[in-house]
Amino acid sequence: MKMRRIISIDSSTKKSAYAVFDDEKYTNSELITCNEKNMDERFRNMSLNLLQILSEKKPDAVYIEDTVVPRNVQTQRFLTRLQGVVYAYCVMNECEFHTIRPTVWRKLVGITQGKKKREELKEAAIKLVMDQFEMNVNDDEAEAVLIGIAAIKQSRQQEKEK
Repeated sequence: MKMRRIISIDSSTKKSAYAVFDDEKYTNSELITCNEKNMDERFRNMSLNLLQILSEKKPDAVYIEDTVVPRNVQTQRFLTRLQGVVYAYCVMNECEFHTIRPTVWRKLVGITQGKKKREELKEAAIKLVMDQFEMNVNDDEAEAVLIGIAAIKQSRQQEKEK
């Protein structure tokens, strides 16, 4: 039986992270940093980095955090275009493509949201990954790991409903 590999991505304009899960087990994660001042150059490099990782890791499914509207227009455009790059990879490589809203994945992994500020939610993500995997990670990598865990939980729930 073919191994099922999932890659989950927390994308950002300067620091994106991905996590790899094989047969629903976390295997590794990494932070991708692009510091170019020019936004177009940074987008190109972030796109190329993600495409290289996807090409090397050959996932069966990709889950990427959905973009949320209350953002700077330039940031929103960057993240939406980056999602398109990942989607194109998936289409060309017969890989499932999924987006997952931040509120959905946080709920699935047990992060209480309510009226918490963005920084509090990021701290909660770091703590949860530290508690579950004893890993020292930044917020981007923590969120990539948790997006993957949420995707697996969501997939299991959907299977039970069938």
